[in-house]
Amino acid sequence: MKIGFLNNRLSLEAKIIAFILMALLLFDRGFSKMVIVGPVYAHDLLLLVATIVTILKINTKIYFPSLLLFIIISILYLIYSIFFVDSGRGGFLMVFRHYFLFFYLICCYIIFNKIFSKRENIDIGINFIIKIAKWSFVLQLCYFIYLFITVPNYSPLVGFSYFSAVGVMGIITYGAYILVYFNGLKRIVIFTIVLFVSMFLGHASSFFSLIAVFLVQFYISFTSKQRLITFFLVLVFMLILLQLPQFNDGNANWRLMYWSYIINNAIVENYLILGNGFGRPFMSMSFAQQILDEIGSFNMLGNNNPLVRWESPPHNSFLTIIFHIGLIPAMLLLFPIKSLFKQILLQNKSKDKKKLFLLYCLVGSVVWASFNVVLELPHSAVYFWLIYFTYAFYERKQTKI
Repeated sequence: MKIGFLNNRLSLEAKIIAFILMALLLFDRGFSKMVIVGPVYAHDLLLLVATIVTILKINTKIYFPSLLLFIIISILYLIYSIFFVDSGRGGFLMVFRHYFLFFYLICCYIIFNKIFSKRENIDIGINFIIKIAKWSFVLQLCYFIYLFITVPNYSPLVGFSYFSAVGVMGIITYGAYILVYFNGLKRIVIFTIVLFVSMFLGHASSFFSLIAVFLVQFYISFTSKQRLITFFLVLVFMLILLQLPQFNDGNANWRLMYWSYIINNAIVENYLILGNGFGRPFMSMSFAQQILDEIGSFNMLGNNNPLVRWESPPHNSFLTIIFHIGLIPAMLLLFPIKSLFKQILLQNKSKDKKKLFLLYCLVGSVVWASFNVVLELPHSAVYFWLIYFTYAFYERKQTKI
């Protein structure tokens, strides 16, 4: 049986991407941190090889010029950072370490521009996402059984219990698959099971991502007037929830303070448009002291790790992008997926199941990346960009018919 991108009809770069994702799903950090030689990792090397193979092919048309501009801006900031940014204790190599967030995007942009230039490959991409989702769910259930058998006094309520980082995103996308392709009691029962599984992974944001997908599917069924009313009701409800103790623990407060700091830096200090480049610490020492004074968190002071202010971004991949290149340039990422906002805010719910599935997948993935370090690391960045580009190219295919 052919497995998604491993279909013989597909190009070498597509097969490499499929191999990378399968290796990440099955081996997680065992693959993403596998060293070939020196600072060269297997994951990054394979991704680079796939990118070079794509570049060497002729007649590669470039789609989504807004993303090309986004990439050019990031490269200009990289050049500026190499020659003018004082990375201090972080060292010169920290510039390139920070830039890997954009490296993964650039590689995926080049590769998927080639793969999805053939319309039939978009459907193959959708099927591959579905297969990753199904395998993620099955592997996670098997992993729970393994933990119960092998770990004394194991409790899924304590610590992390996820099989792999791609697997977490796969479970979120499996929830999206159920909401679109299942009906009646079967949909209710299996989606409830997936919700419970997400609760026991150790990441509350995985459960929240699935809830966001669940709410979006209802929201887009409403009329425009109902959506407006519902939006304000949900906003009030969220403001009330934020007052509860469960939403005001040290970890949540740490995130909120950090996010506010980054947003203030982008809007007030950098005038909405400027970024900080690469290699600089994500927060100042004075703000690290403020976090200690207000919520008692001393980690960012660097007592245990002197590089923590360079190595620990704000646990929101999109705020990390904004920190590096600025708020307005970062918004260029929205143009290829602008139809998502039209569907959620204005248009009637689509009857196209593939479109709905990709929309729910993208919503869940964006929520997940908004609470975790996802795009900055190799553990699941390629899977996020696969969903992003599959949605963008599928929408483009529909509008060009």
